[in-house]
Amino acid sequence: MSETALLSLAIVAFSFPLHEYLFYIISFFVLGAGIKYIDDCFDEKVFSKRNGFVLAPLLGLFWAFIMAQHPAAATILGAIVLAVFFKGKIDNIAFTAGALVIIVALFLSGLAHFLWIPLIVIALAGILDEMANDWADKRTVLSKPVRWIFEYRFIMKLSVLFFAWIGVFPWLFFFAFLVWDIGYALVYEYVKLAIHNRKFYYHPTPNNLLNDHR
Repeated sequence: MSETALLSLAIVAFSFPLHEYLFYIISFFVLGAGIKYIDDCFDEKVFSKRNGFVLAPLLGLFWAFIMAQHPAAATILGAIVLAVFFKGKIDNIAFTAGALVIIVALFLSGLAHFLWIPLIVIALAGILDEMANDWADKRTVLSKPVRWIFEYRFIMKLSVLFFAWIGVFPWLFFFAFLVWDIGYALVYEYVKLAIHNRKFYYHPTPNNLLNDHR
């Protein structure tokens, strides 16, 4: 790619005002970190379930609010919801409550506008990522690069990148989606570290773990 093409790409990618970049980048980070936090309130029990019950409807309301701000945001965030729904990942009462809040808020407001073909493609990519992630979780012997690719769901990233590249999405929303995943991954890495160090701040450590630790 020539320097002129790269310059043109940079101009297009950063054409949004700075305050809009900050708004969407911070918002997507909060949504990514928030959904993983709620997930691990129930799956890994590192955080309080009560916090998960309280946070889920609030996060769902914020999720719907961000979807209403731009068709690209609605499409990407809607695809995430569809992917986890069809893969059966809405598997606790907090996630169910959060999803219902999103649906009700969008239905009552009527503000979200979807790009339907990208929505379907990205949702299918998300489903494939969930399937690949589940497959990788069952493999004890898997190279680190391959496991890393499956854990961080590259198919969905590539699909969002594709729609940004062809001009369907503003580039801002590809960056925002990456930041969503960064927020998700940071909580994921923190939880792995907490489990490794047995730092369960909101759940009593079983006696056998205490004895082993000693």
